[in-house]
Amino acid sequence: MKGHQRKKLLKQNMKGYLFVSPWILNLAFFTIIPIIVSAFLSFTKYDMVNPPRWIGFMNYYIMFKLDPSFWKALGNTLYYMFGSVFMKVFLALVLAVLLNNVAKGMGMYRTIFFLPVVLPAVPVMFLWMMLFSPNGLINRFLALFGINGPLWLSSVTWSKPALIIMSLWGIGGIIVILLAGLQDVPKSIYEAAQLDGANSVQIFWRITVPMVSPIILFCIVTGLISASQVFTEAYIMTGGGPLESTTFVSLKIYLLAFKQGNMGYASAMAWLMFLLMVPLTILVFRIFRRWSPID
Repeated sequence: MKGHQRKKLLKQNMKGYLFVSPWILNLAFFTIIPIIVSAFLSFTKYDMVNPPRWIGFMNYYIMFKLDPSFWKALGNTLYYMFGSVFMKVFLALVLAVLLNNVAKGMGMYRTIFFLPVVLPAVPVMFLWMMLFSPNGLINRFLALFGINGPLWLSSVTWSKPALIIMSLWGIGGIIVILLAGLQDVPKSIYEAAQLDGANSVQIFWRITVPMVSPIILFCIVTGLISASQVFTEAYIMTGGGPLESTTFVSLKIYLLAFKQGNMGYASAMAWLMFLLMVPLTILVFRIFRRWSPID
């Protein structure tokens, strides 16, 4: 009887494995194997034409000692990461709080804010390029107040802030996540705070933020990881310029691998970026736990 049950269980498991096999094969061939291969290539000189030649830690030595452009790209990436993520999370939290207090039309407003997330990225970027042009709508709006708008994407100073401003376009996903968390906060807590004389600002910082702090942490961590891989915006809108002011690490990896044919060095740069993101993520968790402990 036990043998029959074991065969039946094995048969059921095989059906399950067959259903998930496409995902397992995709994970193996398009994620795990490329990761292993890139780790090997990071210790080689490989131009995608000749066989890879083992050179040990030379790629990492060049990166740290002989390639100042890497540090510039890393600085650009960190600037964009922290500038965009924290602005997006804070603005999304404020908008989510406002939406949470809307009595009617919640679904309509939620759809309006989420709509930019599902729009095609490239056409949206061309739209923003028009808005950021010297005679674009943004500079025309600033001119109404007597402000001479900058060159934005053509300026070394304003190119990264322009991309950060553009990134705010896609905060709809964060708003929806935070809104779901806000709707789980008991109304009795807000009523008690109002009876104690707390104003709106005190309620926001002392009740709302701590109650949704785990969700804020999730949005910050995932946002930092996503922002560290910023590529399309710089590739389409600026090409890494002007003067490499928007050459992020992901864009530099692409240029090294597919434009210059230096796949080994590009793999080393990708792995170093991964090794930097791991302690950064841990640091964010530790800082967050000191500020707002999570049980």
